[in-house]
Amino acid sequence: MTVAEVEKLISKATNKTCKLDPVPTWLIKKYRSLLSLFVATLFNASLSTGVFPDNCKHAIVIPHLKKSNSDSSELKNYRPVSNLPFLTKLLERVVQIQLQRHLEVHKLMPLYQSAYRANHSNETALLKICNDALLAADEGEVTALCMIDLTAAFDTVDHVLLSKLQQMFGINGEVLAWLQSYLSNRSYRVIYAGHSSGSILIICSVPQGSVLGPLLLILYTADVSDLAARHDVKAHSFADDTQLYRHFTPTSAEVTATVTSDCMSHLSQWMLSHRLKLNPDKTEFLWLGTTGQLAKLHDSRPELVLQKCTIQASDEARSLDVIVQSDLSFKRHVQAVSRSSFFQLRQLRNVRHSVDNETAATLTHAFVSSILDYCNSLLSGAPKVVTDVLQNVQNAARDFCLVTVPVKVVCKKPCVRNCTG
Repeated sequence: MTVAEVEKLISKATNKTCKLDPVPTWLIKKYRSLLSLFVATLFNASLSTGVFPDNCKHAIVIPHLKKSNSDSSELKNYRPVSNLPFLTKLLERVVQIQLQRHLEVHKLMPLYQSAYRANHSNETALLKICNDALLAADEGEVTALCMIDLTAAFDTVDHVLLSKLQQMFGINGEVLAWLQSYLSNRSYRVIYAGHSSGSILIICSVPQGSVLGPLLLILYTADVSDLAARHDVKAHSFADDTQLYRHFTPTSAEVTATVTSDCMSHLSQWMLSHRLKLNPDKTEFLWLGTTGQLAKLHDSRPELVLQKCTIQASDEARSLDVIVQSDLSFKRHVQAVSRSSFFQLRQLRNVRHSVDNETAATLTHAFVSSILDYCNSLLSGAPKVVTDVLQNVQNAARDFCLVTVPVKVVCKKPCVRNCTG
């Protein structure tokens, strides 16, 4: 890495600071022109020798409740947030950029994986699945969609990952040695309510909260789409969120349910051999199609079976923060977006008379437009009765920005009589 490249990475970094950092991040960014040479020298020494520094392998884990109204006495309701030192994440960013470039140049990235790739996102993943379901509906078919959930995916990745990187992705030599050093001898301690645990050695997993970890998880689970294809089932993933789907005629619903169950069982066995675990309690199942096609399945809607658990088809499910309905109308999703947008507008009204129109527009774009823009391509071709709900939100946001703020004029000159200004 050149000094200029390191300086550019430092300038683009966020201002988050870890308790393990000797100085705050903003100070490093402020004096990056002076520090970039030393940082580049440190990084190049690590990359050329294939050794990840030992003092960069320790993390601090801070548990956060997944939902504010969850039971705080249940450990499963917490999400472990891992904090790593600034220079650790910066060095990982260097490797992530080079590894991503290698995968894209040689076309080694999993084809049906939308995470951490240019021009791909959770929106493109959902768009692919919904578009395939709509095309199948045009052909008179129904789509069986299964959204599988992994339990603590990042925490259970086995270090057989190294052999996969070598055999499937052409990573050898010092690069493989560096990744082996990166994954080995890692540790963490938990800080909660002002108390700290002892240091705990990690024997597997990729670091949560790291820059490089998500990309390694994607490469580790690259076989999922191939396993699904053996059962004539399509798969599309975004990081560890995987959707399995299969098109069929309404008269062959029983066969499709059996095939999908067999596919999930095979996938579950593969994941167990790789120290991953499917969570049947959070796995959801939908039938997608037109109202007429779904009516033909009303009397005989078969169920899925996974690890002796029966998964019944539901009318709607949340996938990547989008509510997907069986008829693909997205009415419930639009209602949720409208409700969330109006809540933000009501909150902003408290400060409206304290800001000018330009600031109000900035606040509206930050808190309202961002909600409206999320996965809005899924609504292409939606009926007017659905899109009018979002148009009402935009109208309300426009009116909020154009409110005339009364200006109080204060007389600055001394006055003999008590005037009104």
